Amino acid sequence: MSFLYPWFLLALSAISIPIIIHLFHFRRFRKIYFSNIRFLEQITDETQKQARLKHLLVLISRILAIIFLVMAFARPYIPADEGLVMAENNYVSVFIDNSFSMEASSSYGTLLDHAKVTAGEIAQTFEPSDGFQLLTNDLEGRHQRFVSREEFLSMVSQVDFSPNVRMLSQIFDRQKTLMHEEGIISNAWSFVLSDFQINISDWENFDPDTLINQVLIPFQTQRPSNLFIDSVWIDNPVRMRGQVLTVNVRIYNDSSEPLQNQPVRLYVNEVQRSVATFDIRAGSYVDVSLTYTLDNTSNQAGYIEISDYPVTFDDRFYFAFQLSDQIPVLVINQDQPNPFLNALFSTDTSFIFRNTNVTAIDFSVFPAQNLIILNELRSIGEGLALELRRYVEAGGNLLIFPSPNADLTSYNALLSAMNVNGFLETDTVSTRVTGLNELHPIYSGVFERIPENIDLPRVEQYFVITRHTEARDNYLMQLQNGNYFFVSVPSGQGQVFLSSVPANDQFSNFPRHAMFVPTLYNIGLHSASFHPLFYTIGKDQAINVRGNAMPSEGLYRIQGRNMEIIPEIRNIGTITNLIVHDQIGEAGNYRLKTDDENLRVLSFNYDRRESLLDSYNASDINSLNYVRENDNVSVLEPGIISFDKQMEAFMGGRQLWKIFVLLGILFLLTEVLLLRFMKG
Repeated sequence: MSFLYPWFLLALSAISIPIIIHLFHFRRFRKIYFSNIRFLEQITDETQKQARLKHLLVLISRILAIIFLVMAFARPYIPADEGLVMAENNYVSVFIDNSFSMEASSSYGTLLDHAKVTAGEIAQTFEPSDGFQLLTNDLEGRHQRFVSREEFLSMVSQVDFSPNVRMLSQIFDRQKTLMHEEGIISNAWSFVLSDFQINISDWENFDPDTLINQVLIPFQTQRPSNLFIDSVWIDNPVRMRGQVLTVNVRIYNDSSEPLQNQPVRLYVNEVQRSVATFDIRAGSYVDVSLTYTLDNTSNQAGYIEISDYPVTFDDRFYFAFQLSDQIPVLVINQDQPNPFLNALFSTDTSFIFRNTNVTAIDFSVFPAQNLIILNELRSIGEGLALELRRYVEAGGNLLIFPSPNADLTSYNALLSAMNVNGFLETDTVSTRVTGLNELHPIYSGVFERIPENIDLPRVEQYFVITRHTEARDNYLMQLQNGNYFFVSVPSGQGQVFLSSVPANDQFSNFPRHAMFVPTLYNIGLHSASFHPLFYTIGKDQAINVRGNAMPSEGLYRIQGRNMEIIPEIRNIGTITNLIVHDQIGEAGNYRLKTDDENLRVLSFNYDRRESLLDSYNASDINSLNYVRENDNVSVLEPGIISFDKQMEAFMGGRQLWKIFVLLGILFLLTEVLLLRFMKG
């Protein structure tokens, strides 16, 4: 018989405890003389011999219970006669988790270093003639085939950290697929070497394969802790030169210790522009605001930085945006230009304002507009409707003021095609606006606090706006009877705004009301072309190039410090997107170029799923139904004892620890029964 954890046998010294207790509680008998025979009735009929027998049996039960329980923890097994003998022609697939969470320290350096050492031990357990396959989070093409042990060990030595993150079920599915493609139906081995972060361990999606022996090997850091930047955002959608801009950052403390006076720095175009300090509780997060004044540089490429060790990949967060230039606004009129719209937009230098008649529309200017306003058109022709649909689908913003004599059939044909609320009949019952959605982005920052008796527009008549069945609509203002007065609905990559009244004082006093200016003005400002502040490496996010010139040779380029890639161009209808796949492997700010022109800056960050270090240890994994219900799934602990000895215990011999646990419990029950029922 051998033991997997022989050092547990040192705990056998605990048998001295019941022996000492036995010696101190051993009772000696002595003679007692009675002057009267009636006192003999009070003498117990226990004899000295019976008492000694009872105590001896209790002592033996306690000693045996301790011995068997200690031996159970030492994991006894009967080894095979010839030790560990593997079958011939094995196929071994080893996954090494090389994500950034494996940067955490261990006794071998980093967890990745430890995993690479263990992968070498696995290879040495098998024969040189067996087939070996290496998988990492990169899923490289050269790792998709079985190779010799020598070539496998060479590939293991080259494994380095990667920004890619894979769910563990995805890895096991890939191992199964590659084995099935090779026609492997026996002697198949799947090894998963990972820290088994909770974020990536989707056990519910694991699909066991009885033809594959799966071995899970969890690597644990000594003291998991990490301070990291989770996200960055900017509340103000308008970013003009000379404006004081606030950049918000969310910082997580994934540790058991609070931190005080931690610095966070903001850099823009390689210059430090702001610094702040923060306090943060253990296992919590804090939002920090950093402010700086926008200069004249059109492309603002920045990053926010903190200091943390040893996990450093998430200490810097990149972002980029363009300053808002003049915003193009086009109004399509049925007859004369609208005086209220002219007064609002034509005198403001933030906008390039233009009027056109419905009979003289130049559709070629639509893509260059940030906002198109339909001003009281009697009907919307099929050609105009088609171009407006393309415009909104590509990310444009459309505002519709209906005509008092509107052909609702043509209006609703356009709106239905865009999956947007439609117009019903006119309601001529006088009412007023009573609901104002201060949470709508259009009203962000407009009100510090809405007064209880705020004066809102009066309405003499209005077009009833339907409710969207998918609850995609978001009202700005609501009438007393619950109907919408002004609503926004997302469509494609753009936004559609509907007014229930024309932009004149025939239906309501809205055009002359104080709410008209902030509503229309903010719709115009929010229509500015804004691209995401950042993208995440490893996710196939589409990079929309709306508003950027198409290169003459039809190619876009993304350029970093020491690299340049040509992304895939994917056209969906009128939308042109760029897909980088896995061509970006390092966080940073990159330039999007066409020909010799810099279009804008793209920021890429590492996946923050790797930042939360909470993970499953061997005990946690052993308790999972996936492991307990599948006999071909085993869990090994790296670094405690040699890998080949653990494999011998799991494969080459008979496990005895369960028997020893039962024997330990049996003798504990024996002790209880002796104390309760045996006289002595």
